[in-house]
Amino acid sequence: EQRAEAERQIRAEESVKPSSGVAGYDYTFSVPKSVSALWGVADAGTQALIVGAHHEAVAEVLDFMEREVVSTRRGVAAGNGAVMQADVIGVAATAYDHWDSRLGDPQLHTHVVISNKVKTTEDGRWRSLDGTAMYEANVPISEHYNAVLADRLTRLFGIEWEQRERGAERNAAWELAPVPETLIREFSSRSSHIDKEKDRLIAEYVDLTGRRPSSAKIIQLRAKATLATRPEKEIHSLLDLTTQWRERAQKILGRGAVDWAKEATAPSRARPTLRADDVPLDAITEVGVSVVGAVEEKRSTWKHWNLWAEASRETMGWRFASADDREAVVGMIVEAAKQESLTITPPDLVTVPEVFRRADGTSRFRPRHGVVFTSETLLAAEDRLLARAEDMTAPELDLDVIEGVTRKEHLLSAEQSETLAGIAVSGRQVDLLVGPAGAGKTTAMHALKTAWVKAHGKGSV
Repeated sequence: EQRAEAERQIRAEESVKPSSGVAGYDYTFSVPKSVSALWGVADAGTQALIVGAHHEAVAEVLDFMEREVVSTRRGVAAGNGAVMQADVIGVAATAYDHWDSRLGDPQLHTHVVISNKVKTTEDGRWRSLDGTAMYEANVPISEHYNAVLADRLTRLFGIEWEQRERGAERNAAWELAPVPETLIREFSSRSSHIDKEKDRLIAEYVDLTGRRPSSAKIIQLRAKATLATRPEKEIHSLLDLTTQWRERAQKILGRGAVDWAKEATAPSRARPTLRADDVPLDAITEVGVSVVGAVEEKRSTWKHWNLWAEASRETMGWRFASADDREAVVGMIVEAAKQESLTITPPDLVTVPEVFRRADGTSRFRPRHGVVFTSETLLAAEDRLLARAEDMTAPELDLDVIEGVTRKEHLLSAEQSETLAGIAVSGRQVDLLVGPAGAGKTTAMHALKTAWVKAHGKGSV
Protein backbone atom coordinates (compact mmCIF):
# COMPACT_ATOMS: atom_id res chain seq x y z
CA GLU A 1 0.00 0.00 0.00
CA GLN A 2 2.85 2.40 0.85
CA ARG A 3 4.52 1.72 -2.52
CA ALA A 4 1.26 2.23 -4.43
CA GLU A 5 0.65 5.51 -2.58
CA ALA A 6 4.22 6.69 -3.31
CA GLU A 7 3.80 5.87 -7.00
CA ARG A 8 0.47 7.70 -7.11
CA GLN A 9 2.03 10.77 -5.49
CA ILE A 10 5.01 10.74 -7.88
CA ARG A 11 2.72 10.48 -10.91
CA ALA A 12 0.58 13.33 -9.63
CA GLU A 13 3.66 15.53 -9.10
CA GLU A 14 5.22 14.67 -12.47
CA SER A 15 1.99 15.21 -14.42
CA VAL A 16 1.85 18.91 -13.52
CA LYS A 17 5.53 19.60 -14.32
CA PRO A 18 6.37 21.10 -17.72
CA SER A 19 8.08 18.54 -19.95
CA SER A 20 11.57 19.90 -20.52
CA GLY A 21 15.13 18.66 -20.41
CA VAL A 22 16.48 15.15 -20.72
CA ALA A 23 15.56 12.50 -18.16
CA GLY A 24 18.23 10.03 -19.24
CA TYR A 25 20.14 8.34 -22.05
CA ASP A 26 19.23 4.91 -23.42
CA TYR A 27 22.24 2.94 -24.67
CA THR A 28 21.46 -0.36 -26.39
CA PHE A 29 24.22 -2.98 -26.25
CA SER A 30 23.33 -5.66 -28.81
CA VAL A 31 25.55 -8.68 -29.49
CA PRO A 32 26.47 -9.44 -33.15
CA LYS A 33 23.90 -11.53 -34.99
CA SER A 34 26.11 -14.63 -35.06
CA VAL A 35 26.40 -14.49 -31.26
CA SER A 36 22.61 -14.18 -30.93
CA ALA A 37 22.16 -17.15 -33.26
CA LEU A 38 24.60 -19.32 -31.31
CA TRP A 39 23.18 -18.25 -27.94
CA GLY A 40 19.59 -18.77 -29.11
CA VAL A 41 20.00 -22.48 -29.91
CA ALA A 42 22.62 -23.51 -27.33
CA ASP A 43 21.95 -25.48 -24.15
CA ALA A 44 21.02 -23.56 -20.99
CA GLY A 45 24.55 -23.67 -19.54
CA THR A 46 26.15 -22.26 -22.68
CA GLN A 47 23.42 -19.65 -22.92
CA ALA A 48 24.21 -18.52 -19.36
CA LEU A 49 27.93 -18.27 -20.16
CA ILE A 50 27.27 -16.10 -23.25
CA VAL A 51 24.86 -13.84 -21.35
CA GLY A 52 27.45 -13.56 -18.58
CA ALA A 53 30.14 -12.52 -21.06
CA HIS A 54 27.75 -9.95 -22.53
CA HIS A 55 26.95 -8.51 -19.09
CA GLU A 56 30.63 -8.30 -18.16
CA ALA A 57 31.44 -6.54 -21.44
CA VAL A 58 28.66 -4.03 -20.81
CA ALA A 59 29.99 -3.41 -17.28
CA GLU A 60 33.53 -2.86 -18.60
CA VAL A 61 32.30 -0.40 -21.22
CA LEU A 62 30.25 1.51 -18.63
CA ASP A 63 33.37 1.72 -16.47
CA PHE A 64 35.23 3.11 -19.50
CA MET A 65 32.45 5.67 -20.02
CA GLU A 66 32.62 6.81 -16.40
CA ARG A 67 36.36 7.41 -16.73
CA GLU A 68 36.56 8.87 -20.24
CA VAL A 69 33.18 10.26 -21.28
CA VAL A 70 30.91 11.27 -18.44
CA SER A 71 31.18 14.76 -16.95
CA THR A 72 29.03 17.70 -15.92
CA ARG A 73 29.42 21.47 -16.03
CA ARG A 74 29.54 24.10 -13.32
CA GLY A 75 30.26 27.83 -12.99
CA VAL A 76 28.20 30.51 -14.71
CA ALA A 77 29.20 33.13 -17.28
CA ALA A 78 26.86 35.92 -18.38
CA GLY A 79 24.32 34.43 -20.77
CA ASN A 80 26.31 31.22 -21.30
CA GLY A 81 25.13 28.97 -18.49
CA ALA A 82 27.59 26.51 -16.92
CA VAL A 83 30.97 26.85 -18.65
CA MET A 84 33.49 24.66 -16.79
CA GLN A 85 33.55 20.87 -17.08
CA ALA A 86 33.63 19.04 -13.76
CA ASP A 87 34.32 15.44 -12.77
CA VAL A 88 31.55 13.22 -11.42
CA ILE A 89 31.50 10.29 -9.02
CA GLY A 90 29.91 8.01 -11.60
CA VAL A 91 26.57 7.33 -13.26
CA ALA A 92 23.33 5.83 -11.98
CA ALA A 93 21.94 3.38 -14.51
CA THR A 94 19.51 0.49 -14.79
CA ALA A 95 19.73 -2.32 -17.33
CA TYR A 96 16.96 -4.30 -19.06
CA ASP A 97 17.76 -7.56 -20.86
CA HIS A 98 15.81 -8.44 -24.00
CA TRP A 99 16.03 -11.82 -25.72
CA ASP A 100 14.40 -11.36 -29.11
CA SER A 101 13.69 -8.93 -31.94
CA ARG A 102 10.23 -7.58 -32.67
CA LEU A 103 9.75 -10.41 -35.17
CA GLY A 104 10.74 -13.15 -32.72
CA ASP A 105 14.32 -13.79 -33.89
CA PRO A 106 17.10 -14.29 -31.32
CA GLN A 107 18.59 -10.89 -30.50
CA LEU A 108 20.35 -10.76 -27.17
CA HIS A 109 20.59 -7.10 -26.16
CA THR A 110 20.53 -4.92 -23.08
CA HIS A 111 19.06 -1.44 -22.72
CA VAL A 112 21.12 0.59 -20.25
CA VAL A 113 19.25 3.72 -19.17
CA ILE A 114 21.66 6.26 -17.67
CA SER A 115 20.19 8.92 -15.40
CA ASN A 116 20.81 12.52 -16.45
CA LYS A 117 21.67 13.42 -12.84
CA VAL A 118 25.23 12.98 -11.55
CA LYS A 119 27.05 14.01 -8.38
CA THR A 120 30.05 16.34 -8.79
CA THR A 121 33.24 15.24 -7.03
CA GLU A 122 34.36 18.75 -5.99
CA ASP A 123 31.30 19.89 -4.05
CA GLY A 124 28.98 16.86 -3.93
CA ARG A 125 26.17 18.69 -5.69
CA TRP A 126 23.83 16.96 -8.15
CA ARG A 127 23.99 18.35 -11.68
CA SER A 128 23.01 17.32 -15.21
CA LEU A 129 25.23 15.28 -17.48
CA ASP A 130 27.11 17.09 -20.24
CA GLY A 131 25.13 15.62 -23.14
CA THR A 132 27.51 16.71 -25.90
CA ALA A 133 30.16 14.21 -24.84
CA MET A 134 27.55 11.44 -24.58
CA TYR A 135 26.51 11.95 -28.21
CA GLU A 136 30.05 12.36 -29.57
CA ALA A 137 31.19 9.11 -27.93
CA ASN A 138 28.16 7.10 -29.05
CA VAL A 139 29.75 5.30 -32.02
CA PRO A 140 33.14 4.67 -30.33
CA ILE A 141 31.34 3.19 -27.32
CA SER A 142 29.51 0.80 -29.66
CA GLU A 143 32.75 -0.22 -31.41
CA HIS A 144 34.53 -0.65 -28.06
CA TYR A 145 31.73 -2.89 -26.76
CA ASN A 146 31.87 -5.11 -29.86
CA ALA A 147 35.62 -5.57 -29.44
CA VAL A 148 35.51 -6.18 -25.67
CA LEU A 149 32.75 -8.78 -26.14
CA ALA A 150 34.72 -10.50 -28.91
CA ASP A 151 37.75 -10.74 -26.63
CA ARG A 152 35.67 -12.22 -23.84
CA LEU A 153 34.01 -14.88 -25.99
CA THR A 154 37.35 -15.93 -27.48
CA ARG A 155 38.86 -16.24 -24.00
CA LEU A 156 35.79 -18.17 -22.85
CA PHE A 157 35.39 -20.66 -25.71
CA GLY A 158 38.54 -20.28 -27.83
CA ILE A 159 36.20 -19.30 -30.66
CA GLU A 160 37.46 -17.38 -33.71
CA TRP A 161 35.99 -14.36 -35.52
CA GLU A 162 35.95 -13.36 -39.17
CA GLN A 163 34.97 -10.26 -41.13
CA ARG A 164 32.02 -10.56 -43.50
CA GLU A 165 30.81 -8.13 -46.13
CA ARG A 166 27.33 -6.68 -45.81
CA GLY A 167 26.96 -5.02 -49.22
CA ALA A 168 28.08 -1.69 -50.62
CA GLU A 169 25.76 0.36 -48.41
CA ARG A 170 26.75 -1.18 -45.05
CA ASN A 171 30.01 -1.65 -43.17
CA ALA A 172 31.55 -5.10 -43.02
CA ALA A 173 30.68 -6.97 -39.83
CA TRP A 174 32.71 -9.25 -37.57
CA GLU A 175 30.93 -12.54 -36.87
CA LEU A 176 31.74 -15.83 -35.14
CA ALA A 177 33.54 -18.04 -37.67
CA PRO A 178 31.61 -21.29 -36.87
CA VAL A 179 28.19 -19.65 -37.45
CA PRO A 180 27.16 -19.99 -41.11
CA GLU A 181 25.71 -17.03 -43.00
CA THR A 182 22.60 -19.10 -43.79
CA LEU A 183 21.76 -19.28 -40.08
CA ILE A 184 22.35 -15.55 -39.65
CA ARG A 185 19.97 -14.81 -42.54
CA GLU A 186 17.35 -17.17 -41.09
CA PHE A 187 17.41 -15.17 -37.85
CA SER A 188 17.46 -11.72 -39.52
CA SER A 189 13.79 -11.26 -40.41
CA ARG A 190 13.71 -7.74 -38.99
CA SER A 191 16.73 -6.65 -41.06
CA SER A 192 15.19 -8.24 -44.15
CA HIS A 193 11.94 -6.29 -43.70
CA ILE A 194 13.87 -3.04 -43.16
CA ASP A 195 16.05 -3.65 -46.25
CA LYS A 196 13.01 -4.28 -48.46
CA GLU A 197 11.35 -1.05 -47.34
CA LYS A 198 14.67 0.83 -47.68
CA ASP A 199 15.04 -0.44 -51.26
CA ARG A 200 11.49 0.71 -52.01
CA LEU A 201 12.27 4.19 -50.62
CA ILE A 202 15.48 4.37 -52.67
CA ALA A 203 13.59 3.46 -55.85
CA GLU A 204 11.00 6.11 -55.01
CA TYR A 205 13.78 8.67 -54.51
CA VAL A 206 15.37 7.77 -57.88
CA ASP A 207 12.01 8.16 -59.66
CA LEU A 208 11.52 11.54 -58.02
CA THR A 209 15.01 13.02 -58.51
CA GLY A 210 16.47 11.05 -61.40
CA ARG A 211 19.57 10.05 -59.42
CA ARG A 212 20.64 7.63 -56.72
CA PRO A 213 20.70 9.02 -53.15
CA SER A 214 23.98 9.77 -51.40
CA SER A 215 25.33 7.55 -48.62
CA ALA A 216 24.07 10.02 -45.99
CA LYS A 217 20.61 10.04 -47.58
CA ILE A 218 20.52 6.22 -47.65
CA ILE A 219 21.18 6.19 -43.89
CA GLN A 220 18.20 8.53 -43.45
CA LEU A 221 16.01 6.33 -45.66
CA ARG A 222 17.03 3.22 -43.69
CA ALA A 223 16.10 4.97 -40.43
CA LYS A 224 12.73 5.87 -41.96
CA ALA A 225 12.27 2.26 -43.10
CA THR A 226 13.09 1.02 -39.59
CA LEU A 227 10.26 3.06 -38.10
CA ALA A 228 7.81 2.28 -40.92
CA THR A 229 8.24 -1.50 -40.52
CA ARG A 230 8.27 -1.56 -36.72
CA PRO A 231 5.70 -4.07 -35.43
CA GLU A 232 4.23 -4.14 -31.93
CA LYS A 233 6.19 -6.13 -29.36
CA GLU A 234 4.93 -9.57 -28.33
CA ILE A 235 6.02 -11.19 -25.08
CA HIS A 236 7.11 -14.86 -25.13
CA SER A 237 8.94 -16.95 -22.55
CA LEU A 238 12.58 -17.74 -23.24
CA LEU A 239 11.69 -21.45 -23.14
CA ASP A 240 9.16 -21.05 -25.96
CA LEU A 241 11.53 -18.87 -27.97
CA THR A 242 14.46 -21.27 -27.59
CA THR A 243 12.32 -24.22 -28.66
CA GLN A 244 11.24 -22.38 -31.83
CA TRP A 245 14.78 -21.22 -32.61
CA ARG A 246 16.22 -24.74 -32.31
CA GLU A 247 13.57 -26.11 -34.68
CA ARG A 248 14.26 -23.38 -37.24
CA ALA A 249 18.03 -23.81 -36.92
CA GLN A 250 17.83 -27.61 -37.36
CA LYS A 251 16.30 -27.12 -40.82
CA ILE A 252 19.20 -24.85 -41.80
CA LEU A 253 21.99 -26.89 -40.18
CA GLY A 254 20.64 -30.32 -41.11
CA ARG A 255 21.36 -31.60 -37.61
CA GLY A 256 20.47 -31.00 -33.96
CA ALA A 257 21.05 -27.33 -33.10
CA VAL A 258 22.13 -28.03 -29.49
CA ASP A 259 24.80 -30.53 -30.61
CA TRP A 260 26.04 -28.07 -33.25
CA ALA A 261 26.31 -25.32 -30.62
CA LYS A 262 28.27 -27.64 -28.29
CA GLU A 263 30.81 -28.32 -31.05
CA ALA A 264 31.07 -24.63 -31.93
CA THR A 265 31.80 -23.69 -28.31
CA ALA A 266 34.00 -26.67 -27.44
CA PRO A 267 37.33 -25.40 -26.06
CA SER A 268 39.88 -25.27 -28.84
CA ARG A 269 43.42 -24.06 -29.40
CA ALA A 270 42.71 -20.42 -30.07
CA ARG A 271 45.62 -18.13 -30.86
CA PRO A 272 47.08 -16.55 -27.72
CA THR A 273 45.60 -13.26 -26.52
CA LEU A 274 47.64 -10.08 -26.45
CA ARG A 275 48.85 -8.01 -23.54
CA ALA A 276 49.37 -4.31 -24.13
CA ASP A 277 53.16 -4.64 -24.11
CA ASP A 278 53.02 -7.43 -26.71
CA VAL A 279 52.20 -4.92 -29.44
CA PRO A 280 55.37 -3.31 -30.88
CA LEU A 281 55.52 0.47 -31.15
CA ASP A 282 56.08 0.38 -34.93
CA ALA A 283 52.77 -1.49 -35.26
CA ILE A 284 51.08 1.20 -33.14
CA THR A 285 52.47 3.91 -35.43
CA GLU A 286 51.50 2.01 -38.58
CA VAL A 287 47.89 1.56 -37.45
CA GLY A 288 47.79 5.23 -36.35
CA VAL A 289 48.67 6.29 -39.91
CA SER A 290 46.02 3.93 -41.28
CA VAL A 291 43.41 5.38 -38.89
CA VAL A 292 44.06 8.93 -40.11
CA GLY A 293 43.84 7.74 -43.73
CA ALA A 294 40.46 6.13 -43.09
CA VAL A 295 39.04 9.09 -41.15
CA GLU A 296 40.13 11.70 -43.72
CA GLU A 297 38.23 9.76 -46.41
CA LYS A 298 34.99 10.55 -44.56
CA ARG A 299 35.61 13.85 -42.77
CA SER A 300 37.28 17.21 -43.27
CA THR A 301 37.95 17.51 -39.51
CA TRP A 302 37.87 15.05 -36.63
CA LYS A 303 38.18 14.71 -32.88
CA HIS A 304 39.43 12.17 -30.36
CA TRP A 305 36.30 9.99 -30.53
CA ASN A 306 36.34 9.77 -34.33
CA LEU A 307 39.89 8.40 -34.09
CA TRP A 308 38.93 6.02 -31.27
CA ALA A 309 36.05 4.53 -33.27
CA GLU A 310 38.28 3.89 -36.29
CA ALA A 311 41.12 2.51 -34.13
CA SER A 312 38.64 0.08 -32.56
CA ARG A 313 37.52 -1.07 -36.02
CA GLU A 314 41.08 -1.58 -37.22
CA THR A 315 42.04 -3.62 -34.14
CA MET A 316 38.83 -5.69 -34.08
CA GLY A 317 40.76 -8.66 -35.47
CA TRP A 318 43.19 -8.57 -32.52
CA ARG A 319 42.26 -10.54 -29.43
CA PHE A 320 43.30 -9.10 -26.06
CA ALA A 321 43.74 -10.68 -22.65
CA SER A 322 41.62 -8.01 -20.92
CA ALA A 323 39.60 -4.88 -21.55
CA ASP A 324 42.39 -2.86 -19.93
CA ASP A 325 44.91 -4.20 -22.46
CA ARG A 326 42.63 -3.35 -25.38
CA GLU A 327 41.94 0.11 -23.99
CA ALA A 328 45.65 0.79 -23.54
CA VAL A 329 46.56 -0.25 -27.10
CA VAL A 330 43.67 1.62 -28.74
CA GLY A 331 44.60 4.67 -26.65
CA MET A 332 48.20 4.52 -27.94
CA ILE A 333 46.97 4.19 -31.52
CA VAL A 334 44.74 7.24 -31.06
CA GLU A 335 47.71 9.22 -29.74
CA ALA A 336 49.79 8.10 -32.74
CA ALA A 337 46.93 9.20 -35.04
CA LYS A 338 46.85 12.59 -33.35
CA GLN A 339 50.59 12.95 -34.03
CA GLU A 340 49.86 12.26 -37.71
CA SER A 341 47.08 14.87 -37.72
CA LEU A 342 47.24 18.65 -37.70
CA THR A 343 45.73 20.46 -34.71
CA ILE A 344 43.54 23.36 -35.80
CA THR A 345 42.09 24.25 -32.38
CA PRO A 346 43.96 27.39 -31.25
CA PRO A 347 46.02 27.09 -28.07
CA ASP A 348 45.06 28.75 -24.78
CA LEU A 349 46.08 32.41 -24.90
CA VAL A 350 46.40 32.69 -21.13
CA THR A 351 47.85 30.49 -18.41
CA VAL A 352 45.04 28.52 -16.79
CA PRO A 353 45.33 28.37 -12.98
CA GLU A 354 45.91 24.95 -11.48
CA VAL A 355 42.46 24.90 -9.85
CA PHE A 356 40.86 25.04 -13.30
CA ARG A 357 42.91 22.20 -14.81
CA ARG A 358 42.29 18.49 -15.08
CA ALA A 359 44.79 15.92 -13.87
CA ASP A 360 46.29 15.75 -17.40
CA GLY A 361 46.90 19.53 -17.40
CA THR A 362 44.15 20.49 -19.86
CA SER A 363 41.80 23.38 -19.16
CA ARG A 364 38.37 22.60 -17.72
CA PHE A 365 37.01 25.51 -19.74
CA ARG A 366 37.50 23.40 -22.85
CA PRO A 367 35.52 20.18 -23.38
CA ARG A 368 37.54 17.05 -22.76
CA HIS A 369 38.69 15.45 -26.04
CA GLY A 370 37.41 18.56 -27.83
CA VAL A 371 40.54 19.37 -29.89
CA VAL A 372 39.80 19.48 -33.63
CA PHE A 373 42.22 17.91 -36.13
CA THR A 374 42.68 17.78 -39.88
CA SER A 375 45.52 16.62 -42.17
CA GLU A 376 48.05 17.93 -44.68
CA THR A 377 46.27 15.92 -47.37
CA LEU A 378 42.95 17.67 -46.78
CA LEU A 379 44.51 21.12 -46.55
CA ALA A 380 46.28 20.45 -49.87
CA ALA A 381 42.93 19.41 -51.39
CA GLU A 382 41.36 22.63 -50.13
CA ASP A 383 44.24 24.61 -51.63
CA ARG A 384 43.63 22.96 -55.01
CA LEU A 385 39.92 23.80 -54.86
CA LEU A 386 40.63 27.40 -53.86
CA ALA A 387 43.16 27.77 -56.65
CA ARG A 388 40.63 26.52 -59.20
CA ALA A 389 37.95 28.79 -57.78
CA GLU A 390 40.31 31.73 -58.33
CA ASP A 391 41.35 30.56 -61.82
CA MET A 392 39.29 32.70 -64.20
CA THR A 393 40.42 30.98 -67.42
CA ALA A 394 37.65 28.38 -67.62
CA PRO A 395 35.24 28.23 -70.63
CA GLU A 396 32.13 30.41 -70.43
CA LEU A 397 28.64 30.52 -71.93
CA ASP A 398 26.92 33.39 -73.71
CA LEU A 399 24.01 34.73 -71.72
CA ASP A 400 21.66 34.41 -74.69
CA VAL A 401 22.19 30.61 -74.65
CA ILE A 402 21.27 30.48 -70.94
CA GLU A 403 18.26 32.73 -71.49
CA GLY A 404 17.04 30.61 -74.39
CA VAL A 405 17.24 27.41 -72.37
CA THR A 406 15.67 28.83 -69.21
CA ARG A 407 12.76 30.38 -71.09
CA LYS A 408 11.94 27.69 -73.65
CA GLU A 409 13.24 24.29 -72.50
CA HIS A 410 13.45 24.54 -68.69
CA LEU A 411 10.99 26.86 -66.99
CA LEU A 412 13.00 28.27 -64.11
CA SER A 413 12.29 30.96 -61.55
CA ALA A 414 13.93 34.37 -61.85
CA GLU A 415 16.29 33.47 -58.97
CA GLN A 416 17.34 30.19 -60.62
CA SER A 417 17.93 31.92 -63.98
CA GLU A 418 19.98 34.69 -62.33
CA THR A 419 22.09 32.12 -60.46
CA LEU A 420 22.81 30.13 -63.63
CA ALA A 421 23.75 33.29 -65.48
CA GLY A 422 26.31 34.08 -62.76
CA ILE A 423 27.85 30.62 -63.12
CA ALA A 424 27.81 30.73 -66.92
CA VAL A 425 29.94 33.86 -67.20
CA SER A 426 32.10 33.54 -64.07
CA GLY A 427 35.08 31.94 -65.82
CA ARG A 428 35.96 30.08 -62.62
CA GLN A 429 37.10 26.47 -62.91
CA VAL A 430 35.10 25.65 -59.77
CA ASP A 431 31.74 27.21 -58.90
CA LEU A 432 29.31 26.45 -56.10
CA LEU A 433 25.53 26.29 -56.28
CA VAL A 434 24.22 26.41 -52.70
CA GLY A 435 20.60 26.18 -51.57
CA PRO A 436 18.31 24.42 -49.12
CA ALA A 437 16.49 21.17 -49.89
CA GLY A 438 13.70 21.68 -52.41
CA ALA A 439 15.08 24.95 -53.77
CA GLY A 440 15.47 23.48 -57.27
CA LYS A 441 19.24 22.98 -57.44
CA THR A 442 18.98 19.75 -59.45
CA THR A 443 16.48 21.31 -61.86
CA ALA A 444 18.77 24.29 -62.35
CA MET A 445 21.76 22.04 -63.01
CA HIS A 446 19.80 20.16 -65.68
CA ALA A 447 19.20 23.49 -67.42
CA LEU A 448 22.87 24.42 -67.14
CA LYS A 449 23.87 21.08 -68.64
CA THR A 450 21.48 21.60 -71.57
CA ALA A 451 22.90 25.07 -72.22
CA TRP A 452 26.49 23.82 -71.94
CA VAL A 453 25.94 21.04 -74.46
CA LYS A 454 24.36 23.52 -76.88
CA ALA A 455 27.44 25.72 -76.70
CA HIS A 456 30.27 23.18 -76.38
CA GLY A 457 28.90 20.02 -77.99
CA LYS A 458 27.78 16.57 -76.94
CA GLY A 459 30.00 14.89 -74.37
CA SER A 460 31.49 18.18 -73.15
CA VAL A 461 30.00 17.76 -69.67
